Formats: sequence, structure tokens, C-alpha cells
Amino acid sequence: MMLVAAMICGCFACDDEFLERYPQTSVAVPTFFKSVSDLQLYVNGLYSVTPKYYDPGSDNVTFARDVEPYSGMLYGRLTPDNVSGWDWAFLRNVNLMLNNLDEVSGEATEINHYVGIARYLRARFYIEKVQTYSNVPWYDKELTTTDEDLYKTQDPRAFVVDKIMEDLEFAVVNIKPDMGNRTRVHKYVALAELSRFALYEGTYRKYHTELELTGTANRFLERAVSASEEIMNSGNFELTGIGTEELAPGITGSAGFRALFSSATLDGNREIIQWCEYGLSPYRKDHSACFLTAASTIIYSLNRSLQESFLTKDGKPFSTVADYDKKEYKDVFTDRDPRMAETFVWPGLGNEDAIKGITPLAVPPRVGGYMQSKYFTPKGGSLKSTDNTWQATSLPVFRYGEVLLNYAEAKAELGQLDATAVGKSINLLRARVNMPAFNASVEVDATLRSLYPGVSDVNILAVRRERRVELAGEGLRQQDIYRWKAGKLYEAEISQQGIYTPSLPYAYDTNSDGIPDQGVAETASKHTDDPAVAWYDIDAADIEIYRDASGFIRIKNDQTRKFDEPKCYYTPIPKGQIVLNPNLKQPPGW
Repeated sequence: MMLVAAMICGCFACDDEFLERYPQTSVAVPTFFKSVSDLQLYVNGLYSVTPKYYDPGSDNVTFARDVEPYSGMLYGRLTPDNVSGWDWAFLRNVNLMLNNLDEVSGEATEINHYVGIARYLRARFYIEKVQTYSNVPWYDKELTTTDEDLYKTQDPRAFVVDKIMEDLEFAVVNIKPDMGNRTRVHKYVALAELSRFALYEGTYRKYHTELELTGTANRFLERAVSASEEIMNSGNFELTGIGTEELAPGITGSAGFRALFSSATLDGNREIIQWCEYGLSPYRKDHSACFLTAASTIIYSLNRSLQESFLTKDGKPFSTVADYDKKEYKDVFTDRDPRMAETFVWPGLGNEDAIKGITPLAVPPRVGGYMQSKYFTPKGGSLKSTDNTWQATSLPVFRYGEVLLNYAEAKAELGQLDATAVGKSINLLRARVNMPAFNASVEVDATLRSLYPGVSDVNILAVRRERRVELAGEGLRQQDIYRWKAGKLYEAEISQQGIYTPSLPYAYDTNSDGIPDQGVAETASKHTDDPAVAWYDIDAADIEIYRDASGFIRIKNDQTRKFDEPKCYYTPIPKGQIVLNPNLKQPPGW
């Protein structure tokens, strides 16, 4: 199931009084739709689900604990008997409004603005359904318990996607461009969704040849380009916070990039197309802080594969560095793309600059990999929870940087990524962090080729690497893997490897003060006598880790990943739903 596209932005308050006054099943609801203000009130009540921004379902992480449905899928435990989902209640609420507009009075532009938002939300609902099941039944009316269409079979993916595109195109034309503080749905939100989904569907059709839709892929890729260009040419958005800063000797960061993910508010940030203002504990389950705040809740760490995706500061692959695969924790950050230090906890971020509420530098040996810093606020920041143990930040829902990457990738897939296209997309992202200009022939190494063995075009490969680096942790990576038909990335050894250790016992310096402070040992009897080292014993672990033959820490229960194609690209329909409607067919492979 796709993370980001599955979630409807919850930046808006739900009007509970309205929903209680007009229950979802009440036949009296249509009598309410008389004015534009009625539409506004009802649409406000449709914003109800919060976005999730983390990567537990991608190849950027090692799994320390089960994260469903991803763990169940990869470890073979997910079945139609135990899966959840297939909920259509939200769709009925949207269609209820869209089917009862005859008596609404007001200016056509005002009416169509709210109709556009409703159709945008319906499109998002169906995007999640297509990405989860492929073929699904299309409903554009509210169903009753006696409606025969409740028992119809799925409509073909191509038909449903065309309907999604119709809704998005209507939304783009009719939703007003007024952005306010950019927490509301406006015209450019619909365009950003169109940019994202058109790229998704175009590449999905191109690489998933089993769908027999490859001949229609370019139509979607071309729309991804034009939707992105409309945003780019609007003059309303720009990359912010240009420039870098030295965080420690040899380690460079970017305050502008960091501010996108560590701020109490994103109001006024011109890179933001839409953002969500986060409260504290009510949204803890949907924030990266949930998984990275305490030992008892740690679910994942960032892995070697993501770490090696970041180029060196001179624009070369990390594999060009001597003994790159023998670099210890304190050394991998030296002279790298500044975005790396804004994604990973770098040595020295502890102690005086520690991330609030966690012991970040004790985490790498415990779950094998690297600690994530993206989405956290450094100690002394303005965000603090009531129990003083973690900090939540406001989140970008759509940002200009992603649109530039959508544009560049669609151009590359169409064979049109020339110097002009690069200059107004990827090179802008590079310039923000003082990285050299895009040069695919230099940036594509054997490691990158091994990740995507079916792709030979260096522009496509290099754009994929850039996308992974820029958007790490933003919930889009799993979606990317699925549309590229690259599920075997989950099985890759490099995706399961964490930090390098030259031997065990291993004590290392995490705060760059020259004194080892964290250690990994086979047993307590293997500890050194240095009192400054906090030891982690493999034999005492509730999450068992080990050192593999290459020297990398790995998690024992993460050794059995298996990605069955095409089965794992889809989620099964719950068995109970098939019993209720025997006309439903399971997705491919199920």
C-alpha cells in the first residue's frame, strides 16, 4: 500500500457538529446543499486523514520491528485472511455532495471551486485504491444497501485512471489559485498531484509490461511534464535557503534544506505548495518521531544503500572514494553532499546539539543502521512536547523540489532530458546545496546500475539517484520502487546492511570528540575497560543483530525478505469482501 498517495491531507479541522447533524446514511442530507456556504462546510468535513511521512516500507531502511503491511508482504505472512482495507465509506461521502448539486445557488465559479476540491479528494481516494489493488470498481454515485452496483466486479485500471485524470483536470481548472497560508487545497495543489500521479502512472505502464498498457505511457509522462511546467512557470514558487554551512570539520549541511523539515510553521516559505501544521501527541503515530524517539518504539534505521546514494561534494559516486566500503561511522560523512548531514545523524550532532528526546547516537548499533535526523528539531528549537521527550514539526505535503524532480524524470523517460531541462530542474536543487551540476555520465557507477539492472539510460539512472537523495524519508520511495517495477531492491544485500564495523568488539566515536562512546560486542565479557563506552551486546538483544561477512551490522529477523513479482506490487482484497461480493477478483499474483 502506498504511503503518501494513500493519505488525504489532514491539515484542516473536521466539522464534527455538521457530520453529527447530517449522518452519512441520512437521506435528508441532500436537502442541505442549497448555498455555497453549505458546500464549503461539507467539504471542510471531508478533510479527515493525516499524511504519513516516513519510509518504513522502502529500501531506504532496515526493519527492526514488523511494519505492516510491508513486513507481512516481504516475509510471506500477508494473506487475504488477515489483511485489512477495502473501505469505501469516504467515497460515498464525496459522491453524496457531487450528486446533489442541483439546488445549490450562487456564482458558478464559487460552486465549481468546492466541486473541484471534492473531485480532487475523490481522485486522491482512487489513486490510493489503484496503487493498492490496480483494478477497482469505479463509483461516481452514492450507493444504497440495495444498489446492484455494490456487487459489480472491478473496472479495468485504464478506465479508472482516466476517471481519476478527469477529476484532477477539473480540479486544476476550477479550484481557485488563491493559496492563503498554503495549508488549504488550491489550484497548485491539484497541479502538484497531477504532476505526481501522471509520472506515477506513466512509468508504471512503461515498466509493468504485464498490464499491456505500454503504448499509453507517454501520454501520462507528457502530462507530468506540462503540469510541472505550469507550476514552474507560475512564478509562485522557488527553492529557498540557498547555501551551505560547516557543521563540523569535513561535514557540510544546509540550513535552508533543513528548515523544510524542522520548522514549527512553513507559512511564508515559497518552496511550499501545501503544508500541514502539526500538533503534538495527537499526530505522534504519523510522524517520524514515533519511530525514532525511544528504544521501545524504534522500528527502523537508515541503511547502507541510502547512505551510499549520496555523492561526494565534488559530484562523484561514493564508490570512487578509496576503501569506501570500509568507512566507519565517523568517516562516511566527510566531504559528502550536504543533504546527507540533513538526513542522517552525523557524528557531533549528539551532546550539545542533540536531537531532543532521544539518544540518537546510541541507536545505530541497536538497529544496525544510521539514525535519521530529517524531520527533527535540534535541541533548543521552538518545538517541544508536553512531556519534553520529543518534537514534532510541520510537514510539507507538496513542495516545489518534488515538482522539479517529477519534471526531470518525466523528461528523462521521454528521452528529452537535455541541458535546458536539467538547468531548470535538477541543477537548481544542486545549487541550493552548492553541489556540482548534474552529470549523468560521471554519477552512474556499478552500484547504481546493479540496483536497476533493466535500465541502461544513464539519465534515468542518475535522476533516480537524485530523487532518492532529495526526497529521502518523505514517504515517496516505496511508491517509486513500485512504479519502476524495482521490487527486488528489497532483497538486495546492501538494503539490509547498516554501519560498517572492522571487527567485534567495536567501539566508536559518535560525537567527534576523539573518545569512543558507543560499542557493539558479542557478549558482556568482550567489553573493553573504557568507562566512556556504552556497550550493546548482541547476545542480549531483543532485536538480534550480527556482523556479516563484509563487516556490516545487520538484523537477524530481516534476512528473509522476498519480493514476489507481480504479487507484492499489490495488496490482496480481504477474503470477507470476496465472500460478500464473489464478482471481485484478487489482484495479480493473489
